[in-house]
Amino acid sequence: MALIIGHRGFASRFPDNSLAGVAAAISAGADGVEVDVRPCADGTWVCHHDRTREGRPVREWDLGALRRQGVPTLAETVAALPAGFTLFVEVKPLPASDLQAGLAAFAALLGPRTASTRVISSSEPVLAAVRQALPGVALSLVFDEIPVPLPDGLELSPSHELVEALLPAGVPLHPWTVNRPARMRELARLGVASITTNDPALAVEVLRG
Repeated sequence: MALIIGHRGFASRFPDNSLAGVAAAISAGADGVEVDVRPCADGTWVCHHDRTREGRPVREWDLGALRRQGVPTLAETVAALPAGFTLFVEVKPLPASDLQAGLAAFAALLGPRTASTRVISSSEPVLAAVRQALPGVALSLVFDEIPVPLPDGLELSPSHELVEALLPAGVPLHPWTVNRPARMRELARLGVASITTNDPALAVEVLRG
């Protein structure tokens, strides 16, 4: 049975990557949530999708200022997610220096829940670095065009339109972002490992209701 993963928490009803969205997705019956992470000025990992906020790189924002605007830290998100629920952490592409500086803290946060965490990224170098820092954590590559050749040793997080073309690869697939009921049912029949959706309540109703 495909896991139901709330995209950016519960993106259709709550601010992206918010603690409220995370809590609502779990209350709705999702198996877990996906959040986007990147470091802010002091190196703390925060849950924020875009590279910039109000025209400034998130990397230049003070943590306190971000928190006053409702941007949670990865640590807060981890703490808010009940034991046993799955966390997809999308590490956005980063300069190598920023990534290396933050890896120890990243591993410390996620190490205790490695078994229920999947780190995803559109950057293979990011995934390789995470593999070194967090041996055993599940990893998958995010893409909206099929890479040639497909990466070795990684599961795949493709745009859902690519699933049929990727089935012959025999690799677990974690498609995004699936919001139409008919497509949810179709992908579940195809045997995908998880479905990431903006509306986890709808997915629970469609797939389990």
